[in-house]
Amino acid sequence: MARIPLWLRYLALGAVLVVALVVGSNAFSSAPPTPQQRIASLEATLKCPSCQDLSVAQSASPSSLAVRAEIVRGVNEGLSNEEIEAKLQAQYGTAVLLTPPAGGLSVVLWLVPLLLVVGIAGIAIVVMATRRARRSRPAERS
Repeated sequence: MARIPLWLRYLALGAVLVVALVVGSNAFSSAPPTPQQRIASLEATLKCPSCQDLSVAQSASPSSLAVRAEIVRGVNEGLSNEEIEAKLQAQYGTAVLLTPPAGGLSVVLWLVPLLLVVGIAGIAIVVMATRRARRSRPAERS
């Protein structure tokens, strides 16, 4: 029985992972979300203004209830999710977002770990390649 190369196994594992992520993300779902789904999504992504790291959906504080009412009002008025978020940001600032806006320092904070992983993987590949080259080279005699 033929042995499958290691790189091909990793490639197959990566392909399965990508397919699982795409299918799990509902990227090909064509049905628009219902108003209740939009409200629930916004409540889960917006932070309670007076709480410590809790979403509006998780909190029962008065400020959280005010944000929920604002979300329901915006959805009922036909505003887009972006318009509702912008309106709440104007009222409470960017602290109302659970996910910080892209740009500035947040880009650096996301890129540094990625660059570290890529750098370590590159070093590991170089080390493995040099070891393999030394093993395959016949011993030189003086």
